Amino acid sequence: MSLALAPSLEGLRAYEATPHFTRYFCATCGCHMFWRHENAEVGPGKVTFAVATGVLLEKADEGVAGDDDSGKNDRAAAPEQQYGRHINVAGTKDGGLSIWMPELRGRAMEVYGHGGGGTAQEAQTMPVGASGSDADVLQGFCHCGTVSIRITRPDASSRLPRSNYPDLIVPYHTGSPCITNPDDEKWWLRPSRDSSATTRYLAGTCACRSCRLTSGFEIQTWAFIPRSNIYLRVGGAIPDLGSIEDAYQPLDFAAPEGNKSVLQSYESSPGVLREFCARCGANVFWHDKWRPDLIDVSVGLLDAPEGVRAEDWLDWWTERVSFSEDAVDGRYGEVGKRALGLIMSLEYDMKRGIRIHV
Repeated sequence: MSLALAPSLEGLRAYEATPHFTRYFCATCGCHMFWRHENAEVGPGKVTFAVATGVLLEKADEGVAGDDDSGKNDRAAAPEQQYGRHINVAGTKDGGLSIWMPELRGRAMEVYGHGGGGTAQEAQTMPVGASGSDADVLQGFCHCGTVSIRITRPDASSRLPRSNYPDLIVPYHTGSPCITNPDDEKWWLRPSRDSSATTRYLAGTCACRSCRLTSGFEIQTWAFIPRSNIYLRVGGAIPDLGSIEDAYQPLDFAAPEGNKSVLQSYESSPGVLREFCARCGANVFWHDKWRPDLIDVSVGLLDAPEGVRAEDWLDWWTERVSFSEDAVDGRYGEVGKRALGLIMSLEYDMKRGIRIHV
């Protein structure tokens, strides 16, 4: 959402994603707040600011994109316009979540391979040497390459964790006794796309207030993966693919070194921790003290050859958006209505199995 004036950037960390394109995120929790684009084609000194809609709580003064870089406007504008387009879809390979959102609140969504409509384009770049996914190992990395992970296929150790059902499967607001998973179902382990063999993990969408305010965005995507199947690259430059296995260690949040050198942690609620890249702000993990051996991994990190939904590795839950009822939690007026419309449309079309061509 474009702003009329430049916002205050106090307390935010800057990351230059591409030349002339800078993102600003909270240095404490990793929440993305703004991006700034230098419109070199328009003229020197011309800049555009935009705000991540997930941080908006109520409607402020309406505004349009401008070129004031004074930093005097402390309040983000929230115009009446609705979401109207999916942009940079080409970089997803498979359309990402746009396949389930052909329209919002009765309005057809435009689909752009890149920036679209004259908006700034962000180059689809990958750190050199980061890619290395194959049939048995899935690579993942943040934008700057500081955080790099490897995920292995389910094995015997993948069945060891014990976990309640997530709100994704059994809504917590119902208070159902099934939440505790009395039969100890290993719900995170899923069959392959063409057989009953367990080769994939469960993935889903979340709209909870906590995810929204630690990401900056309305929807967060998570894959539920046992810690025993996650490896983290620690220290040094990204290695050559020939020696890549030697650079990774089993994920261990208690390690005095290694993990803490590339991940920044934030306790979003008592006993609940989130990790993000301190350099580029990418969300990486969610985990808590009650379920230490089953980790939520941010799907946006994954480098699957088939696309960002990584469907050879992930089985997407389409019956519900987790905590969908929280979309308006603490929000008011048009901002709340717009957010609720987005989440309800996504949930409705996922249930119907809608997939638009991109």
